[in-house]
Amino acid sequence: MKLLFENWRQYLNEGRELEQYTTLISREIVNALKDPDLREAFNRDKQVMFKMDIPEVLDNLEYVRNVFVDIIEGTGALVHAKYEFDLDATEEQRRTSDITVDIVLPLNYDNSIFSELIPDLKEVLRHELEHSDQPTEMLMKDLLPGPEIWQSLESAENYFTGEAETKAHVVGIYKKAKTLKEPAGSILDNEIMNIYGTGVKYGHDDDEVFALANKIRDYWRYYMQSRFPHAEIDWEK
Repeated sequence: MKLLFENWRQYLNEGRELEQYTTLISREIVNALKDPDLREAFNRDKQVMFKMDIPEVLDNLEYVRNVFVDIIEGTGALVHAKYEFDLDATEEQRRTSDITVDIVLPLNYDNSIFSELIPDLKEVLRHELEHSDQPTEMLMKDLLPGPEIWQSLESAENYFTGEAETKAHVVGIYKKAKTLKEPAGSILDNEIMNIYGTGVKYGHDDDEVFALANKIRDYWRYYMQSRFPHAEIDWEK
């Protein structure tokens, strides 16, 4: 029992550290986006890519070597991130893994856009930092390239209810909810609706996708409740 308690306490401490690193990386990315020279280069070239200079964070992340940011022109504020590691990587090879953050912004953006960007930025960073802390075997179990996730409803279910993605999605959602000061259950439901819409877009039967979305929702809600006991979830819905 003592060993179990110690392992759980270590797990919670690691989660808090990743929360802090998420906030620090997000803050540094936003500071970079506010830089006049970067804005000028972006408005001129319509794309800017750079590597984050954050040794105070990276020195403490065992399996993240670099964080790259790629900004491209587009409408509104969109953000996506990915944790890139060698397939079947050894523990030593995992140390050379990187996180890439792709951000879409309009030309001549002003600081008002950051209120829209920051919650999503923190969500995807927290998601990928969770992946960085997961064993290679867990990451490999349900690993699929984007379009292949929806090659069948079975593959989508295996992906979204797998251990790696359940944990990463839930901690990202919880971070976004804290940032927005909104109930975590509501943010989770928004993500489930996005999954539902994507499944229908890929041509799957509406009712079958709806049933799958509810199944994913149940998995994620129960995991959220176990990991974040104080999360606001409306169990009557």
